[in-house]
Amino acid sequence: MDRKKLNLLMWPFALILLNSLWVGISDNAAPHEINDFEHDIEERTITLAGVFGQDKPMPSVFEVEFKGLSVDEGAVEWKIFDNKNQIVAQWAGDLSDEDAGWEGELEPGTYRFQTTTDSGIITKQILYIQPFSSYAFEGHLALSMMLFIVAFAETFVRKKGGEYLAKKNTSKAQVAEKVPFSQKKSGMPEYDDLPPDDDPWRTPKGL
Repeated sequence: MDRKKLNLLMWPFALILLNSLWVGISDNAAPHEINDFEHDIEERTITLAGVFGQDKPMPSVFEVEFKGLSVDEGAVEWKIFDNKNQIVAQWAGDLSDEDAGWEGELEPGTYRFQTTTDSGIITKQILYIQPFSSYAFEGHLALSMMLFIVAFAETFVRKKGGEYLAKKNTSKAQVAEKVPFSQKKSGMPEYDDLPPDDDPWRTPKGL
């Protein structure tokens, strides 16, 4: 397989690989622990930062589990407030209720989590945020464009480099044809030095 065919196969493979990696990154969720079973229930405040300073809403999942230490039933409730003290999500029910969580979207900002339960009940609460999921399409587009630019640049540089080398080799060949031999003084009689005893102006013998 020649180099050109290999490049044609490598670029689609690189495109698929980059987009597959981006799918894994965009689907990844960052956990924020609010409460756990090892500690008493507390009111927590967390700050969610946007991606590159943007304020696009981010997919969020609030997983909640209640457990009774000394009771089998009781009232439980949780609320999420934004920085304006407005309720953005809430739930209230009984200890025996199974689905006490929430799924939706939260904009970047500061949020306060308030949980109230009857005595003898503890809770485990974790908020999962997918900050890059809102930019899944933009990420695929940016990575694809970047790869196309790199592929074009690589092809352009390789083509121009080949043309430059071919032109340089042609110029060298033309110079060699115009001057096939170089003048050298070595071996030319008119430039050879005469030995001292063969000087034409030497004194005649016998004088």
